[in-house]
Amino acid sequence: MPRHRHRKKKVRYEDAGTETGMVAQRTAAYRAIRALYSESLPLWPTCARGFCRRNQACGGDSNACLTRAWPLTPPQVQKETRALVEDGGPRGLRPATHREAVMRGHAPPEFVR
Repeated sequence: MPRHRHRKKKVRYEDAGTETGMVAQRTAAYRAIRALYSESLPLWPTCARGFCRRNQACGGDSNACLTRAWPLTPPQVQKETRALVEDGGPRGLRPATHREAVMRGHAPPEFVR
């Protein structure tokens, strides 16, 4: 009879209770939320990079694009985008961690720096 292997569960953040672990989780959550915002907003038509315009998607530094475009976005589009990001963006992605789920509800200017 074959022997079953017991694999260890992968723990994404083993040091989640320490300050270093919390900073790592927060950084990963900011990165994921920025990616959701860049997917949800049509930033590519105004981008200076030809790669982004050709592929009709953000292919560069989403933080720079969001910093440039967020203040110019109409308030109604900002509200719709925020609601879309809270639901997981256009693809409906679930949050990777609890911290990311909580941070999706925060105001977007916190992520656009």
